[in-house]
Amino acid sequence: MRPTKYHHLFALRRGTRACFLPFHNGLNISSRKTAGLYPCAIRGIQVPRRFDIKRHFSCTATLKQQEDSENFWRVSADDSKFWDDYVSTRPKYSAAFYNEIYAQHSAHSSRWEIAHDVGCGAGQVSAELASRFAHVVASDINDTHLSVARRRLTPNFGPDRISFTHCMGEHLLEHHPPGSADLVAVAEAMVLMDEHVALDNFKRLLRPGGTLAFWFYGRPTFSDTKLRAEAQPLIDEIMVRNWSKVICGSGDRRKAGFQRAAEGMKSWLDYVSLDPQTWTDVKRIKWNPSATLPFFGEEACGFPISSTSNVKPWEHTEEREDPEWWRNDWDLAELKRYFSVLFPGFKEAVGDGDAEINRLFQELNVHFGGEGEVKKFTWPAVLVTATRI
Repeated sequence: MRPTKYHHLFALRRGTRACFLPFHNGLNISSRKTAGLYPCAIRGIQVPRRFDIKRHFSCTATLKQQEDSENFWRVSADDSKFWDDYVSTRPKYSAAFYNEIYAQHSAHSSRWEIAHDVGCGAGQVSAELASRFAHVVASDINDTHLSVARRRLTPNFGPDRISFTHCMGEHLLEHHPPGSADLVAVAEAMVLMDEHVALDNFKRLLRPGGTLAFWFYGRPTFSDTKLRAEAQPLIDEIMVRNWSKVICGSGDRRKAGFQRAAEGMKSWLDYVSLDPQTWTDVKRIKWNPSATLPFFGEEACGFPISSTSNVKPWEHTEEREDPEWWRNDWDLAELKRYFSVLFPGFKEAVGDGDAEINRLFQELNVHFGGEGEVKKFTWPAVLVTATRI
């Protein structure tokens, strides 16, 4: 087990949660020595190949002058336009998606009392869970996210229905008793946590027969195969350029967090090892595996990214290609809006002040067929469910 502590990096999207979306897997970065330099994707910056450092990453802030500050994601809870745009441009989890989780739970438990939304972000998952469970605990390490979730949820749910806990997912047992939960849901955040510590907390928090569900979604992807071949590379390049500026401008501690996140995404959550003595009926479902799940990879990071699989032979695995999955109908303005709120550090996300990004959007406009023309988008996603023995 890695001895280091890893704060959430990317709460975002959580479907979403709002932290940088972003991640990590089971590789022990802290034990690896620096072994050469790799060129950064932008401006030829040299970055370490591996990082001999502990994991310290947080989704608690905006970018600051101190590049290794843990206060990494900070958008005011009162910035209603940002949060409205953020929520509206995230994928809308479908009833079919939630039914995968509910079916798992129904097969092993008749209790629908307490559910946890770990890394709740703006609270979309909490609201859904409250429609099925008597009480939902919404938790996040980012106090701004909790403030936004409270503001969005309180008008419809009183404290008897949804309560809030300010803590890391790895520390839930410091706030809630063992064996008290029926469901633990982790949207878009597992790659941001120390999965060993988190799984131990979730195991002890859940009652026998309780359900663990964690998932991740990636980049918006053209549904049309021709557009995916011709225009998707433009979206991918915009993504790379934006993330490169953030990652290559970070210090070593933060780069280590980005590396772990990238490796977790590249692994499609397969790096998470579920002990058969603790978990049963493990299912791993991947939607649109032909698309790109990671928000950033080697091109943006400038250092090697590897994938890991700890999938057991007896676990159920399934892949589904579905161009209608969580469908969004966007024109170019909506796509730009998505990028503008994807991460606060994307100061030039839509091309303002960046001639190359502006050129890429101009090319995309041609593929869209002009201003106001709408195209269909889908999302790559992976869901892992398991039952506590």
